[in-house]
Amino acid sequence: MFLNRPLISLLEFLGVDTQRIIELQDDDICKAQSVRLSCTDASKVMQQHGMGASFHLPSLFSNLSSILQLEIGDTEDDPSLWTNKLIESSLCCAETHILRELKYRAHIAVPGSYTLIGVSDEWGCLKEGEIYATVFDERTGFVQRITGKVAITRSPQIHPGDLQVVTAVHRPELDHLMNVVVFSCQGERALASCLGGGDLDGDTFNLILDPRLLPTKHFKPGEYTAATIKTTLRACGISDVADFVINYDPSCTECVRLANFASQALDFPKSGTPVNFFSIPWLPRSQPRPDFLAKEGDDITSKQFYNSPKLLGQLYRRVPMRKGIPTAWNGNHSPSDGATVNVALSRAVSLHNLGLSNMTHPSGELFEEMTYLLNAYCEQLLIIGQAHTISKNKAVHVSEAELVSGTITANWSDHQRQKNAVAAMNLQTRELVRRVRTEFQGEDPQTPETEAYEEDEDYEDFTFHEESEQRVMVETFKRSLTAWCVAEDVLEEDSSKFGAQSFGLIALGRMLEIVKASRLMM
Repeated sequence: MFLNRPLISLLEFLGVDTQRIIELQDDDICKAQSVRLSCTDASKVMQQHGMGASFHLPSLFSNLSSILQLEIGDTEDDPSLWTNKLIESSLCCAETHILRELKYRAHIAVPGSYTLIGVSDEWGCLKEGEIYATVFDERTGFVQRITGKVAITRSPQIHPGDLQVVTAVHRPELDHLMNVVVFSCQGERALASCLGGGDLDGDTFNLILDPRLLPTKHFKPGEYTAATIKTTLRACGISDVADFVINYDPSCTECVRLANFASQALDFPKSGTPVNFFSIPWLPRSQPRPDFLAKEGDDITSKQFYNSPKLLGQLYRRVPMRKGIPTAWNGNHSPSDGATVNVALSRAVSLHNLGLSNMTHPSGELFEEMTYLLNAYCEQLLIIGQAHTISKNKAVHVSEAELVSGTITANWSDHQRQKNAVAAMNLQTRELVRRVRTEFQGEDPQTPETEAYEEDEDYEDFTFHEESEQRVMVETFKRSLTAWCVAEDVLEEDSSKFGAQSFGLIALGRMLEIVKASRLMM
């Protein structure tokens, strides 16, 4: 789970060890800056933050290190390093994004803590003030039964009582429940409702296990009086629906005085009763704001802001920021340094022993097919880049590095709009890369499609024989290798070709995945 600004304000108010939060932030800053130090670190950090997923960057970095023993860097400093300008720029984008989230959103990771969906104890084995939670990682097989004192909360935190300390216990009757937090059904008031008026209809809850983040003060949960249900004397029409949509605004602040208004706003979809905005206290526009509330691009040295002595102010000022948007490559040579990869492949991988084709130049027909695929890919990637730039100039587009890393580095005044733009961009690049990888996928040349499986066989239960799988992998590797060669040739002719570098990375990533899978089959 990750901390955020409302939760940090609440933790500070409840007397937790603020030095521990500073330590966690320092760890995140170091991890963000480590993405350019090693492929292993880059893989871990980008996977943790969900970056580069469309282009399978975490897997690519991991395989570069484990299979090719390559690291990213400047060959002028170390000839053994791989100088790939797109990867270097993508890692800079990733570092900028993580640091920006730390600075402007206080997005700080809490190791060993979890965000889980809440469910009720239908077996009646939990007492009041008890919860049950068992975490299971399907990828690693790791199982953790959570026991002892745990801080539990739910976003958004707007009241001092929105964080409570409970006792996590183990009950054999609940062992079948994984990756959920089970709430007791006993007591005068449901624990979920004590956490910002939550319930168990899909709400998620944060479990903080770090003993240094357990509060030393206790506050009674907020009493949120339910708003009256809006009724009409006639059947609802389209005008009522329009009024409902216009009045719906689930915004809230950290101020305790506004907690009830926030709860009422969040319940508007259920009650239909909007908040009376004339009853909300507003601060004068001329009053200076704390520096941690500055938006990206604001001048915090102006009289509009002051250095906040609060923990959030300290955290804000501790985060260093990288400035600048990645620029297109304008050198007179290829920015991909493909020769280093070719040498590493020949040195570290025995393609013949793995049953894969040698590093020979592909056939003209296949080369032509992959050239057509590259051009189509570059055209679509440019369209995506143009669709998600903040500029209104049609000639301006999101850089290839930003598309690959999965972030937009330009300063947006509206964080939610930026978040939506990034999500839409990544959705489109994910689909584009998926289609390209599908074109790389080989078919068994010795098995006609009509004979792939017998009609009387259940297709879901059908599996290829090992020899057939090997032939498919060889064909996939050959097609991916050809795509890699096409990208390298294009970059030699036109080093500034938009999309060619990332096309080559997609091909290289697929090649290394095949090598890894072939080793496992030996």
